[in-house]
Amino acid sequence: MTGDSEALRRGILAIARETVRAGAALPGEHELARRLGGNRAQVRRVLGALEQQGIVRRHQGAATTVDPVALRMTVRLEEQVEHSELLDRLGFRPEVRLLDSTTGELGAELADVLSEPADAPILRARKLWTADGRPAMLAENTIVLPEPCELDAAASAFDLVADAWSQPIVWEVATPGVENAAGRVASDLGLAEGTACMVLTIVGMLRSGRRVFHAVERHHPDIVQYSVVRRFPEPWS
Repeated sequence: MTGDSEALRRGILAIARETVRAGAALPGEHELARRLGGNRAQVRRVLGALEQQGIVRRHQGAATTVDPVALRMTVRLEEQVEHSELLDRLGFRPEVRLLDSTTGELGAELADVLSEPADAPILRARKLWTADGRPAMLAENTIVLPEPCELDAAASAFDLVADAWSQPIVWEVATPGVENAAGRVASDLGLAEGTACMVLTIVGMLRSGRRVFHAVERHHPDIVQYSVVRRFPEPWS
């Protein structure tokens, strides 16, 4: 997409999220163009692309509606993608910031989880993702290293693992939960103390089955709704 089309896409998706929350239809092409600073032809092209994705439904002579299920389908838990991409799919402007990082040893608690020695060298990083400038997700990543080495902690965790081990993460086990945000977590996410937020605890594995990645993600409750797609076998299979 061109820069103008991308700006329109983000704007239309932002309005789509608002209409889903309000249970309303999407404004017409003329109103969208007026509100977002584009023209009707540009708006029509963006709506056509969103219709192909199943996010909007357009019928001749009827209001354009938003499919809330398709909107949630853009951020699926079973996909292995960077959180920035998930936010981008929803029309946010994503940014990620490294809050702090340390190197050291794995420690006994995570050694049991990852089946690695407690003295294994690690890189630990705390990162904050924002959506249109609002805190969206806080991650505490731990990467087991084959040997102590210098890595750019601000880089993608997927890239860091691939660089360190010369192979990528191919499996992840993500366990969802809920936590009442407190202390530094509440502050980083801009939440009041005690606000409930979704937590994902993730273990990442190499093709060999070796567990070299652990993450605890805490998600702002007002930014993203996640979905899981379940496929059932045919009764006769």
